[in-house]
Amino acid sequence: MAKKIEHTTEILLVVLAIGILMRSPITTLPLVLTQLAHHLAVSTGSLGILTTLPLVMFLLFSNFAALPLAKWGIKPAMTVALILLLAGSALRLVITLPTMLLGTVLIGISIAHLNVFMPAFIKAYFPLRIALYTTLYSFSMNLGSAGFNLVTAPVVTHWGWQAILLILTVVPLLVVIFWGLMSHHLPEKMKALPAHQAVRAPHRSIWANPHAWLFLITFGCQSLLNYTMAAWFPVLMGYHQLSAGHIGIIMAVYSLVGIPVYILTPHLLTELGPTGLKILVAIPGACGIIAGLMLFFQDTASFGFWLTENILVGIAISFFFIYTTTMFGLKTDDPLTTARLSGMAQAGGYFMAALGPSLYGWAYRINPTGLPQNFVYVGLIVVAIIGALRIQRLTKIH
Repeated sequence: MAKKIEHTTEILLVVLAIGILMRSPITTLPLVLTQLAHHLAVSTGSLGILTTLPLVMFLLFSNFAALPLAKWGIKPAMTVALILLLAGSALRLVITLPTMLLGTVLIGISIAHLNVFMPAFIKAYFPLRIALYTTLYSFSMNLGSAGFNLVTAPVVTHWGWQAILLILTVVPLLVVIFWGLMSHHLPEKMKALPAHQAVRAPHRSIWANPHAWLFLITFGCQSLLNYTMAAWFPVLMGYHQLSAGHIGIIMAVYSLVGIPVYILTPHLLTELGPTGLKILVAIPGACGIIAGLMLFFQDTASFGFWLTENILVGIAISFFFIYTTTMFGLKTDDPLTTARLSGMAQAGGYFMAALGPSLYGWAYRINPTGLPQNFVYVGLIVVAIIGALRIQRLTKIH
């Protein structure tokens, strides 16, 4: 019994530690994008590619991320992904455009795999407690992002913007060391399959399943919104003359507001009946639509306005993320199917998301407060609501 409790504690710490790395390497960089662009002598808009590149990596690699799990098992696969994340972060300490691009590519490849590994990891080690551990994982993911948002402005003020890149390398280094120590004591719950079985992952069956596409569309809508907002909301608020300190606080709140959503949603998904589940989708969906309508009246430097805007957006995006992430496990029967569904949904979903920052950057250069981007935002929220309601009616994905 003591050994079981020990393993539970170790796995919990692993879930929390890895969760911290899942968004912060991507969402923190936009907060120093202006300084980076000045250092590299390029326009701020052209560096939107540093946010787009991880999404392209998610698109290219997510669909095949289940293969390392089948071929190596979950522990070796996680080790390789974490080392790759550390290597990419270290490369970005060399501040040239090629190293920033290559480092960001490596970070994107790593997180693409970890995005798929983590739902399978939770399904493998806690098949009866998916909701709880998905909550904890998502909590740590938002906590890491919010923490970096909070410290960025004061760190830049006291030690310069390059110090943020150093912190973004030290944290992965500590997590890699921690994983190396913890994983040595963990039992392997997903052992490597024989070679002929490992390469026979039935991606086609997942892609041909129309029910799986509901996950892709819902996940894709929230991803497109999330990465576009993370990349361009700081720039948009700066355009409206908000101070760097206020922008840092607002973006931290944007991340933190997801924490209660992450805590409540997985539990409610396992407890509510059909009517309750519809209401559960409707409330954050309404928050997202209200936030979209507010963007039509954004010509203000009011801290309260932008704080409210980001709170409403944060609630909506956090809900649709944790909803689909939890459903990956609840709507499948085994960890490998969870990984395949997760990989398929994320590959297609991040294809949608990869378009967001670059297209918004193009629209921003034409008109920072233009109407087309506001209409697109509202439309994406509506599609996500419809997709989430349809997913509720499914039994299992095979």
